[in-house]
Amino acid sequence: MPATASERPAFPSRAKYLFTGLPLAFLLNSLLVFRFTPALWDSGRNLVNRNIVLSPPYDPYQYIVIGVAVIALLLTGWLAFLRAVRVRSDFPALWALLSCVPLLGVGVALWLTIAKDDDESPQAGTAERLAGQLAIPALLCWTMFFGLTTLTEQKIFPQLNPQKYLSLSLLVVLPLVTAGVAGFLSGRAGRTQGQSIGAAFLTLSAILTILGFAAMEGIICMIMVTPAVALLAVIGAMLGYWLAYLTDPSANLRVHSAAWLTVIVCAVGETFAPPAPLEDVVTSEVIIQASPAEVWKQLKDIRDLPAPTEPLFVFGVAHPLETYVVGEGGVGAARVCRLSTGDMPERITVWKPEQELQFVVLDTPATMREATFFGRELEAAHLHGTYASLEGGFRLEALPDGRTRLTGNSRYLLTIAPATYWNLWTRQIVSQVQLRVMNHVKAKAEAAAR
Repeated sequence: MPATASERPAFPSRAKYLFTGLPLAFLLNSLLVFRFTPALWDSGRNLVNRNIVLSPPYDPYQYIVIGVAVIALLLTGWLAFLRAVRVRSDFPALWALLSCVPLLGVGVALWLTIAKDDDESPQAGTAERLAGQLAIPALLCWTMFFGLTTLTEQKIFPQLNPQKYLSLSLLVVLPLVTAGVAGFLSGRAGRTQGQSIGAAFLTLSAILTILGFAAMEGIICMIMVTPAVALLAVIGAMLGYWLAYLTDPSANLRVHSAAWLTVIVCAVGETFAPPAPLEDVVTSEVIIQASPAEVWKQLKDIRDLPAPTEPLFVFGVAHPLETYVVGEGGVGAARVCRLSTGDMPERITVWKPEQELQFVVLDTPATMREATFFGRELEAAHLHGTYASLEGGFRLEALPDGRTRLTGNSRYLLTIAPATYWNLWTRQIVSQVQLRVMNHVKAKAEAAAR
């Protein structure tokens, strides 16, 4: 027998469940589907192939994830049960159980979010009406992020490789639409323009937090996308806020449909017509108080680079550990640049002692070792193939008083969109890589010249 009005809990209402039960359901599903399912898949494949895999060493991260999943499971079921009672369901325990089933639980949580409170009058408060309107955009937004990024990150369907083609849609169109919908709903609910921008920031921050907490994106990438996402949040929220006052109140559904259809069209279109790659050259120079002969001697063999102090390198961006010429050198000889993410083999194309050294890069390792909130490294698809070092080198120019101008140059290719934005970071990183090597050569050459 359904509970009477006096027996039904006041918590959670639609608005409260939107910001508690729905995020918990998404967190639980992200952990179950994208953390535990790949592990079970690998274990089952090894069992079928009769491969004996020894247990890995103790890893605190695994126990933290399991603990978070258990807590999320209990809270998700409990909130779903209370919510089902509040909306006058005959089977609250069943809905609580179904809310914990992978994938299906998201649909249950969405239904519980949209369902009208049994004691909600037609004149219900703005927060309750806004909660029902926000549920669909939240579901679509989070589904786009999870679906398009995580399948490749976990190597379930690596042939799809969506990160290579959908980066523009994910980084630009999706945050812009999400912020626009938040601004539109806030404006339609009578909020101010500042409050609408705040709602957009809150929504996008929640998405980034869930991605980071579920270890789907690393800390350094989230830091790098934050400026772009923040700018898009302001632009999208302002557009949505103005649109709320330019459209008829009955146009809510049409506006939502048009906004999310834009995301889908852009994502599909980008798979057929991916953005053009960007090629660029970065040049840096230092003045060394030593002769070209001494600089050349140090430049050929650099094996004792100090630990990095640059913030990006400390957080995991690839940086050189040592670099040296194999054998006696000369055109065609091998040169090795050992990065923090792996070796980068090179072949010398110009060999002019005390004047110029140029080389082509044969293979580029991962762009960074990306750590999650728990300190565990994330093996992401976008760390490979989106940046390629093409060639580089050094020129030495003799200056008066026995000094030397050392100039470093690097040519590279970016295949991640929007390339113009990512190139702002890439130019800075490449310049720091050059200066890291050349300043070390400067210190060694000047010390030897004293």
